[in-house]
Amino acid sequence: METIVCKTHLEMVERAHLWCMAELTDQTQRSIFVPAGGTPTELYRFWERVRPGYLAGARLLQIDDVLTGARQGLFRNYFETQLPSFREQLVPIDLADATADVAILGFGLNGHVAFHEPGIPADFFSGCVHLSDESRHTLSLESGTWGVTYGLGAFLRTRSALLMVSGEQKRAMYQRFVREQETFPATFLKRHSRLTVLVDFDPGE
Repeated sequence: METIVCKTHLEMVERAHLWCMAELTDQTQRSIFVPAGGTPTELYRFWERVRPGYLAGARLLQIDDVLTGARQGLFRNYFETQLPSFREQLVPIDLADATADVAILGFGLNGHVAFHEPGIPADFFSGCVHLSDESRHTLSLESGTWGVTYGLGAFLRTRSALLMVSGEQKRAMYQRFVREQETFPATFLKRHSRLTVLVDFDPGE
């Protein structure tokens, strides 16, 4: 695992761009697991402005979405808004049966990755999941909401993975991620042979 501490979120975006360039530029076929949420939004805005060559013809696989309730399809709408120029390249999570070359991932406040919530087996590949209280609170979802997601079983099969950890409010959970062995979903990513972690705050001791 390689960890890069970024001084600002802008530096995190630049580092993520360089990582994508290194991982995808020389590949004849390119597919990327991409997350929704606040952390990657500036990266997607950069993609819209620059239209980097490594995305030419690449398949962008949505990794999760809200499946039930008033905000059903929340993340699909997010991608249509944030990446309109890449609409034809976006692969909705409708079937959740694909694999990708690389993964860009966020880091939840309870240590989840995508909607792979705590308590779900580490080898979970994809499917429907009952969302945790933390996830529902963050997204303002009603009780009993279900999601659909790829899981660690899919992400650990990628050639390389990038985990973006953004915001001081995630410091304590990030410190647990570093110190603990497989006690919540994100820690299982440390099994990946080519995992890069970007952090945009002082991680402390």
